[in-house]
Amino acid sequence: MKIFYTCEYCGEPIDTIEVDEADEVKFGFDCLTDRERQDIIKTDASGNAMYVHSLCGKCITAIGLTEE
Repeated sequence: MKIFYTCEYCGEPIDTIEVDEADEVKFGFDCLTDRERQDIIKTDASGNAMYVHSLCGKCITAIGLTEE
């Protein structure tokens, strides 16, 4: 399965990884609520790809989420 990470803010691709199985605990998805999962994670109909919305480094800085 390929997992495509895209910035929710600017739409730019962040990264793509390929895994045998999408382990929710390994990827930190287990800490999301059901609503957050619906908003952040999409899977294609065939189950071969997952699309995850996150934030890229530039957008994290631009919206002031960095620790200073």
